[in-house]
Amino acid sequence: MPPIPIIAFAIFGLAVAFTGGSSRPDNIWLLGLRPIAVLCIVAMLLTARPDWRSIRPLPLLLALFATTIAIQLVPLPSAIWQSLPGRETYTRVAQALGGAGQWHPLALSPDRTWNSLIALMVPFGIMLGFLLLNERQRRLLLLPVLGTIAFSMLLGVAQIASGGSSMLYWYKISGHDQLIGLLANRNHQGAMLAMALPLIRAWTLFPTRSPQESRHRLLMGLAAAAVILLYILVLGSRAGLVLAVVGLVAALLVAPTLGATRLSVRARWLAAGGFAVGIAAIVVLVLSMDRAVAIGRLVDDDLSTEGRLAALPTLLRIVGDTFPFGTGFGSFVPVYASYEPDALLKTTYFNNAHNDLIELVITGGLPALAVFLAFFVWWLWTSWRRFTSPARSQSWRALHRAASFAILVLLLASIADYPLRTPLLGAVFTLLCCWLAYTPANGTSDSHD
Repeated sequence: MPPIPIIAFAIFGLAVAFTGGSSRPDNIWLLGLRPIAVLCIVAMLLTARPDWRSIRPLPLLLALFATTIAIQLVPLPSAIWQSLPGRETYTRVAQALGGAGQWHPLALSPDRTWNSLIALMVPFGIMLGFLLLNERQRRLLLLPVLGTIAFSMLLGVAQIASGGSSMLYWYKISGHDQLIGLLANRNHQGAMLAMALPLIRAWTLFPTRSPQESRHRLLMGLAAAAVILLYILVLGSRAGLVLAVVGLVAALLVAPTLGATRLSVRARWLAAGGFAVGIAAIVVLVLSMDRAVAIGRLVDDDLSTEGRLAALPTLLRIVGDTFPFGTGFGSFVPVYASYEPDALLKTTYFNNAHNDLIELVITGGLPALAVFLAFFVWWLWTSWRRFTSPARSQSWRALHRAASFAILVLLLASIADYPLRTPLLGAVFTLLCCWLAYTPANGTSDSHD
């Protein structure tokens, strides 16, 4: 029977997968996810001692990020608070309400800032669970990740088949009549599918019992990639379509040979040609059925009227007014509402900046930006090392490279959206970082799974 830490980690992962698809702070599923997360983390901490050094500097970066959020909740004297950039309007409101002399935290929406701090339980739980596994189990975490992505795709098909009012859409505010699966946003679903492409390539390079099994796995990987491309075409996410191209290139760069060294020249050309013809046939079929929603939106929509682009000048103005201290994590919605020009007013509200770097600077200021830049430098340096240094095993070399590319896909997705704010994709992102940071022990060799 698996030990208690592994059971707790498995329960934690399932809870994140099935209730962590929405980034909204009022998501009712958080009432279940967070107590489960606390119980599972406590169970893991009480029964094992993780070696945090094996994935450094990730725990330190997470601690620094948590500190930048916690500092925003410390009450400040009125004179200091009023002197912060961007507090002029709020100072006048406080004076009108008779609270001008009171102490206030830096965060303009302290309740939402608390929510942001508590949300860090998910990446902490993923790091903790990763460290409690042995080396082989850490590598094989790829299988439940790919299984979760496959389930999300199947759920999306079931959602479409059962109609827009189906109970399979379990988030109150989500993309109904779309193949969103476990997530509440088709762009997030598209980002997850694009990220899967290099991970599938890594899986095809895992050790097998025989060359025949290895060839079968490669064919399965190619078929899975073709299905993902078809899915993204129908999904309707323009960002997902662009990211899929990045994911395809990344999958090829994980191991450019595609295992072709074991095939004759003629067989290589037949395999490459067959794959190209198959992809082309899928695209033609989807286009002829008028189901290529993503391509249609990319071609037909006028990007000049896209709300995210139209809001960019306002977002940059907020950055200029509030830098370097920011407005507090989670405060974007009320802060943006106070700046929103009349020309952009509509019946819905702008729930995020749809550019996580800009929103990070708005809400977290210079401290949060510094933590992100430290992470970004670590990712670049570690990725370079993984690609240029000899690896102790083929499977870990492939997983390191795939994790680096998958991180890139999610970072690119964050330029036009906010996928990492969902607990599910935030958890996957943390796991990708753990894979990239972890170095197998000396003497590690590949063995079939």
